[in-house]
Amino acid sequence: MSGQGSAEAALLRRRARQYLVHCFLYYKLGDSVIGDEAFDRLAGELLELRARHPEVELPHAKVLAPALGPEATGFAIRKYPPGIVTDAFKLLYATSHPDISFHEFVERRGYSVEGWGE
Repeated sequence: MSGQGSAEAALLRRRARQYLVHCFLYYKLGDSVIGDEAFDRLAGELLELRARHPEVELPHAKVLAPALGPEATGFAIRKYPPGIVTDAFKLLYATSHPDISFHEFVERRGYSVEGWGE
């Protein structure tokens, strides 16, 4: 791969973000919008991309590091970046179609998110 701007570098960054979002949903909220098989595929693809391109700088690399071990589990992540929390709640809200505002949806779970506006 030639440089940080390649298509595979972008895919690696996107998969890392998706992985963190789904880890937050599952490990912190006890919820999910994808099944176990889809999560395992996502984790596997992320690990493969990372192994092929260790030179790519990933956002939230320090958060990802404990989760990208041999088992690729988000259980090891203790604190998620605010943007990941926001994206996770947006995804969960969009897929669950609640009859309450996004703000209330998030607050009922004991969280607040950045940049969510109504």
